[in-house]
Amino acid sequence: MKILITPEDIIKRCLWDTYVYYIVGSEKEAEKKLLENKEFEISENDALVMGLLKVIETDNLVYKFNTYVMDLLTNKSVRELDQIVIKKRILDSAIDKFNDKFPIYWESNITWEKAINELRNYIDKIKFDIDKLEIITIEDKNNIFDFYSTNQVKKLLKFQY
Repeated sequence: MKILITPEDIIKRCLWDTYVYYIVGSEKEAEKKLLENKEFEISENDALVMGLLKVIETDNLVYKFNTYVMDLLTNKSVRELDQIVIKKRILDSAIDKFNDKFPIYWESNITWEKAINELRNYIDKIKFDIDKLEIITIEDKNNIFDFYSTNQVKKLLKFQY
């Protein structure tokens, strides 16, 4: 299968961070490719690794973020003390990492610029609300871990956006 794509198309599908990490390998090289923005062929294996074969392009980035968080909660949550929880550190870093999908050196059109600003405002609000959540502290052998209740995090997400 022949897959032709531009770096800008990769950003619009919220896959830029994955592309840079797994395919390109360096942020400088990725920035150079984005500034050129030339169509190139990507192997089917690389497309599969970065998730290109299962993604839909949309400028509803809040929905993309909510889906990303729900997938994270589904895959990284654990059962502790008769409730389902997620490590505070994992959730905080994943939320911060979502912004990497839209590099600051990308010059987007007005529609995408508005969507990215809306997303960043939404993420700031979510982070503020998450900081207000009760932290569940669990001691495991010699370590102490902080968790959030997965259900409480899910209640913060607004899918009717």
